[in-house]
Amino acid sequence: MSFDLVTVGGGLAGSTLSAQLARAGRKVLMLERETSFKDRVRGENMLPWGVAAARRLGIVDDLLAAGAHQPRSWITYMFGNPVANRDLQATTPHGEVSLNIYHPTMQEALLDRARESGAEVKRGATVTGVDAGLGRAPTATFEHDGERQTVSASVVVGADGRASQVRGWCGFEPKRNPDLLTIAGVLLQGTEVPDGGVHLLFGPGCATLVAPLGGGRARTYFVYPGVAGRRGLSGKEKVPEFMQLCQSTGMPDSWFAGAEPIGPLAEFDGADRWVESPAKNGVALIGDAAASSDPSWGCGLSLTLLDVEHLANALCASDDWNTALERYAKEHDEYYSALNRILGWMTELTWSPGPEADERRGRVFPRMIADPRGFPDSIGLGPFGPSDENARRLALGLDS
Repeated sequence: MSFDLVTVGGGLAGSTLSAQLARAGRKVLMLERETSFKDRVRGENMLPWGVAAARRLGIVDDLLAAGAHQPRSWITYMFGNPVANRDLQATTPHGEVSLNIYHPTMQEALLDRARESGAEVKRGATVTGVDAGLGRAPTATFEHDGERQTVSASVVVGADGRASQVRGWCGFEPKRNPDLLTIAGVLLQGTEVPDGGVHLLFGPGCATLVAPLGGGRARTYFVYPGVAGRRGLSGKEKVPEFMQLCQSTGMPDSWFAGAEPIGPLAEFDGADRWVESPAKNGVALIGDAAASSDPSWGCGLSLTLLDVEHLANALCASDDWNTALERYAKEHDEYYSALNRILGWMTELTWSPGPEADERRGRVFPRMIADPRGFPDSIGLGPFGPSDENARRLALGLDS
């Protein structure tokens, strides 16, 4: 059996892409391993530049209908004291705010959208191999309902996450940044977190990010440099320690006084992993399979939607899909490289230790808050904000 597009993975990336191509009249098969999506402590705060991509892709209304929450403010605290309250709608050229949604709910809503758009969806499908080579159509082999099948396609897309098997099967060589930041996260209910904003609290050598989901729920993350030793913040028995660490950043005790976890607590290293030119021989990688940015900066959902948008646009614009994949790979490398530069500078500014780094933060942060023009903007603009040499010098305090 042959398809125009076979997508391996039915999460945010795979479902959104499958819907776009099916709506364009293409024959699409989407293979998803999970029969029901589970909380795996994944990103749930979509930044404004990602929401702008979601709106261009036509999925914002689906996410809102599924219960997405839209905080308008981004509030930054230093040692418990608010130092900046950014009105996202007023300070981004596209006028978007954040969008927070429970990850499994988002996955279910978008998978349903893909099916309703005309994609053939197989859940509980275990992909055992993708075979591709120069001058021939790629194939995907999978097991479903006790049967083993192999299908061919004009394009096979690996949307199977950070540990992508498609990436390995098809010979893509991942690169990786050195370890620095570690992030742990859990979903809490019964919180008193003000739900009109996303809250970023910096403490001594650590930070907490609180993304309210509405109804007293809040996805809460603790970030710290793990190079000197990780804390192992995974599992129910570590929840009290996790909560104490979040409070050490100056978070008000009242926010979580009656809160309790309603999902797993898990810890991850934050090093970027990426593939240069994530398309060849009729196979393309999108989302975390192509590039997973440091989750400490919360750009993962937004970067994924850029991949979907650029690949869908390229495939819909031409019947020469080899050329379309080349176009996608080139565009991906451009915007991911810009984002990687920006997050690298912000990581150096924010997390470098020592008196000299403290002095630099004391100079740069007040300027950035007072007049952010020219500075990198990972929240509002992502890779489309300043990322040139002048932006680097501003971010690292080298212009004065």
